[in-house]
Amino acid sequence: MSTRNLALESLLTRIARREDPWRAERELKELGPDAAGALLDIRRNGPGALRRPALRALAVIGAGDRLDARDRRALERLVRIKLPDDRPVDDLCPFVWIAVPAATYEGVFEALGLHDPVPATVALGMSAVEHDTAVVTGPDGGERTVLRAFVTPEFDGWRMVFGGPVADCAQEEVLARVGAHCGQAHYYFRDGYDDAHGWAIAEGGRVVRSFRTYGEPAWTGEPMPWETPQTEDEYWEAGLYEPNASLESNANEVADALTVDPERIDEDTPMSGHGWLAFTEPGVGNWPFPGALEI
Repeated sequence: MSTRNLALESLLTRIARREDPWRAERELKELGPDAAGALLDIRRNGPGALRRPALRALAVIGAGDRLDARDRRALERLVRIKLPDDRPVDDLCPFVWIAVPAATYEGVFEALGLHDPVPATVALGMSAVEHDTAVVTGPDGGERTVLRAFVTPEFDGWRMVFGGPVADCAQEEVLARVGAHCGQAHYYFRDGYDDAHGWAIAEGGRVVRSFRTYGEPAWTGEPMPWETPQTEDEYWEAGLYEPNASLESNANEVADALTVDPERIDEDTPMSGHGWLAFTEPGVGNWPFPGALEI
């Protein structure tokens, strides 16, 4: 056995034992696609104890598209087994998402140009959107970028959508299109420092109200009945706010009031149905995307 293969088996053994997983994953990424052949050999021929970590490693290096049909069927079967007992994950803390009524959520697929939806647990969906971009080779031999999105199960009457395609909903015309397909569409955004927030509400085919921390203007549309008037600010004074402003500037607080705040979802939140992963190009599936998926 070559020194390279011995080193790879040692790395897989550490992964199996969960020894310093972050370092192990970094080392796998450094190996890159060149390691795919050896990993596939381990999947087929063993050692048996390394078959499962080899499968994870193939996903980490973005070589899932080289899995054989048997492995793909096994993974899909495992997802179906897990779905009936699916529950929210503990760290559902996205920075960008939309929410649509659960009864009309299927309109999201057409509105955002999503294809080939496949069932997904919450853990799988959230791990998928951590690596939501893949570069694939098209029929003409040229490279093209594909994004994937996760549509959650129903939570308290709403479904949320996470992942790359959702970023386009910052554009008013895109959110309005989702609203036209689903009746309503709510867009939420906050940055990693919790400094900038944004939210927007589309009803039918138009955006009726929005806020963005550093927007010019920060507010569009007229205040809605549920909003707290600016005059209730203890420091309020004439001219302090834009004429159509209110005190509803925090995206998570607005989501909690109108739809569902993903950070407040827990075991007591009503949940039904299952999630979906979908893609901006047909015929791609999960396999070309880098990163291991939790199930």
